[in-house]
Amino acid sequence: MGPSYVAGVTSSENTNHRVRLHRRGVAGSALVAVFGLAAAACGSSTPTASTSTTAQGSTSTTAAVPCGSGTITGAGSTFVATILQQWTKDYEAKCPGATINYQAVGSGAGITQFTSGTVDFGASDAVLSPSQSQALASKGTILQIPWAAGGVAIEYHVSGVSDLKLDAATIAGIFAGKIAKWNDPAIKALNSGATLPAEAIQTFHRSDSSGTTNIFTSYLAAAAPSVWTYGVNKTWPAPGGQGAKGSDGVTAAVGQTEGGIGYAEVSYAKGANLPMVSVKNGAGSFVQPTSDAVTAALAEATVPADLTVKPNFTPTSASAYPIASTTWIMVAQKQTDAAKATLLKDFITYAVTAGQASANSLYYAPLPASLAAQDKTAATQIGM
Repeated sequence: MGPSYVAGVTSSENTNHRVRLHRRGVAGSALVAVFGLAAAACGSSTPTASTSTTAQGSTSTTAAVPCGSGTITGAGSTFVATILQQWTKDYEAKCPGATINYQAVGSGAGITQFTSGTVDFGASDAVLSPSQSQALASKGTILQIPWAAGGVAIEYHVSGVSDLKLDAATIAGIFAGKIAKWNDPAIKALNSGATLPAEAIQTFHRSDSSGTTNIFTSYLAAAAPSVWTYGVNKTWPAPGGQGAKGSDGVTAAVGQTEGGIGYAEVSYAKGANLPMVSVKNGAGSFVQPTSDAVTAALAEATVPADLTVKPNFTPTSASAYPIASTTWIMVAQKQTDAAKATLLKDFITYAVTAGQASANSLYYAPLPASLAAQDKTAATQIGM
């Protein structure tokens, strides 16, 4: 057996894999994505050839995909939802005996469901806290495997402004309620030549327990500690602003509000055609959250043996986008059902290997090869 990956103690409707989007209004909307993959048996862990589509649209045949069969369920992160949908669709095409259901209910809710045993895996954009690890003690060793990487975009809606540049202190000031107008001197100083209106800034944040919020507040606390004094949290810690459920809720609210600004995964901002802030990094460059920029930032992350990756939110590379992180799948190393153990192991292995080919086209960043290799080793530990 390989090394032990211990839980971190730091902070369809039918068989066509449709995604159901349930809207509960702007301030309370939630994306609940259920990815269903149904069922004629392909055998337990039977390899099939994998054809991957690159970001440029070309295809290539890669290593065989191990095909587990049966059904697994998961819940959690909205950050990973877009690429997880693609993984699910592609894995079903290779392994028609597999069914993978996932609900994008937010990292906090996903960990709660995983802890209570109502799902087979949780997904979170933040590693388990000490209290969460303690609550999971009866499950034995919990593997925390980073299976996707991406940036958190700062999306905005300001008429006449399409190339907004902000630094950490100004972003922190806006979301802390200390900068209230779009023509504030601090914003004007960073956007010479831009016509900034005198209208009020309307900030939007996640109202649910969210790993995306954890990433965003981690960035604020690391890059602008003198301005952002509210710490790091999955739930929004600062006063003021307006809450919306899920990344789709925040994105919808920003899109419908003149003067609005919020944060969400890049795929949500892209899908809504909202402009994204160019964020000033440690090297003084203003950078958009592209795949390459996220990769450059993650090159400066710390990767401990337990795979609880610690991003550097103040990267020094001129090409790095600073609000970048990995997102994790949480799964018990020891399973009580052999078919589920095999399917969990095989699907995770697919996600961190062949599945990474989907990253660029979906506005994520492929995992570094070394990290993907560590992930694959970790997945092999899942068993009875």
